[in-house]
Amino acid sequence: MTRPTTFYFVRHGESEGNAAGRFTGQTDSPLTARGRQQAQAIADELASVRFDRIVSSDLSRTRDTAEAIAKRQGLEVEVLPELREIDVGERTGKPFDEVRGLPNWTDDGFVAWPGGETLDRVITRVLGVIERLVRESPGKTILIVGHGGVNRILLSHFLGILPKLDRTPAPNTNISVVHTDGKTHTVERLFAADHVTGAEPTTT
Repeated sequence: MTRPTTFYFVRHGESEGNAAGRFTGQTDSPLTARGRQQAQAIADELASVRFDRIVSSDLSRTRDTAEAIAKRQGLEVEVLPELREIDVGERTGKPFDEVRGLPNWTDDGFVAWPGGETLDRVITRVLGVIERLVRESPGKTILIVGHGGVNRILLSHFLGILPKLDRTPAPNTNISVVHTDGKTHTVERLFAADHVTGAEPTTT
């Protein structure tokens, strides 16, 4: 029997796109000064957890958040482009308020962002990474620093509710913890944000 792998999923610190209230998707939106402070705060929060691997997407907002944590752990960050945020297509760069209420694949009956990714495509690429990490590191503890949208999809999968998405607020640097052997999943923490001070943007 495969020993379960423990995953910590952390959302990156505040990005320039978050601060401006705009969809950034797969564009590279760096951390703000506040985001860099949040990265140090989450490094402090997780200092007592011993990680075997630290993984992030290749976008700087996740990579730089992961680097702050990895420095405290004495580990290198493994960068995987497959963990990038959802491609939001035509809505990239648009203000949240401008597109609020318009259909996308999070609504019943819609399966793709206009010009962007389908839910199936997102879950296929990110689950491929998770399944590979489980095979490579059974029984280990792995940190994944990712994005708001992708993390929400993964946690909804682990909860067994896809294609619906869990709508628990998920501020920057929230923490979720999942134990999985690749087939059976136990969600221990979901978008925990007790360590976060002040309200944060909750959109990707």
